[in-house]
Amino acid sequence: PAEEAVYRTKMLDLAATEIRARLNAPSKDAAATPKKSSASKPAGRTPKPGASKPELDAVSLRIFDLSNSNEPVLVLSAKTGSPAAGAAGTVEEPKEITLIARTNLDGELHKLFFSETDSRHLDVTPRMALIDAVDADGDGRGELLFRRIFDSGSAYAIYRVTADGLWTLFEGSP
Repeated sequence: PAEEAVYRTKMLDLAATEIRARLNAPSKDAAATPKKSSASKPAGRTPKPGASKPELDAVSLRIFDLSNSNEPVLVLSAKTGSPAAGAAGTVEEPKEITLIARTNLDGELHKLFFSETDSRHLDVTPRMALIDAVDADGDGRGELLFRRIFDSGSAYAIYRVTADGLWTLFEGSP
């Protein structure tokens, strides 16, 4: 439980950094979906000192040892806070985030995947709902099974976790 609390805190901090980076640089990478092979990218801009953390609700953290090597893969799912009026008087809809990370040898988190969407953008960026870890190809290593929810329906996807990203093994279409 103590180790899980440490990972939870680190994942929430990484999620807050990603959310702030998306707010500071909108529409640069609007469609965050896993690619056939994705290279690691920097976590984004450093937040301004004193910047508040985004409020996250319905936080779910799942930790897996997919390769039986004591190298945890962490999957965080959450929703940003309730609708609030933005600076221009517009109402910002709550967003649903999915963050996948793994630890390095020093125990620091390394982001593998980040997705952020809301109900108005499901046609571009689906909501990623983690189902579980499965051994889809029978090689003794686990893969992550997701339900991808679009505005037109849903489909399943299986991703292998690599050292620096997610590798798509299967993606259904809605």
